Amino acid sequence: MIYRYNLLMTVFLLCLVISANAQDSSKIYFTTSVGIFSPVAAFSRSYKKSLALNSGIEYRFSKHYFAQFVLDFNAVKYNQQVKDAYSGYLFQNTNSSVFLAGLNIGRNISITNSGKLFISPYLGLGYANIGEPRLTLKDAGGIIKQEVTRMNGVYARQGLRVGYGTKSKVLQTLYVDASYLTVDATVQNSTPRAFTFLTGTRFGF
Repeated sequence: MIYRYNLLMTVFLLCLVISANAQDSSKIYFTTSVGIFSPVAAFSRSYKKSLALNSGIEYRFSKHYFAQFVLDFNAVKYNQQVKDAYSGYLFQNTNSSVFLAGLNIGRNISITNSGKLFISPYLGLGYANIGEPRLTLKDAGGIIKQEVTRMNGVYARQGLRVGYGTKSKVLQTLYVDASYLTVDATVQNSTPRAFTFLTGTRFGF
């Protein structure tokens, strides 16, 4: 009986140690955040400041460096500025979307002795898909049809994340993130450029 009790206690303590070490040495993290997508320059005439949602899977491949696969969905307000060959209308005060999928590479730099407060500069590259709503005259009967043209391109991003490690098992890291991106495409006679400001959490598994 005592032998079984000691064996169970040993296994229990061993599981606790392994669990604690796994949490401390996590290499794979899930990130999720919400914030603001803020177009700039000529791009801001057609696409307005809007809600930004971001989620990702982050892999820490050394003590300091990480790679993060990210998905961004931005629901934007849209005001068409340039007529195209298929429509004689300018579509105003409607909704569109900007979708981004890419990879960030960065470094975690501790700014306190405990390592709980850190900054993470990073660079990113990926795929951008931008919606352009249109109103077109369907036939001579005067029926107007709404369509969305999707513009594709490659985006480049640079950003900085400031994070704080907590004792929570769920909200292991809280962070704020600011980035600037530009897309290799032409939308409404402009090059898409925008700042993104996010706040979110990161946890290992």
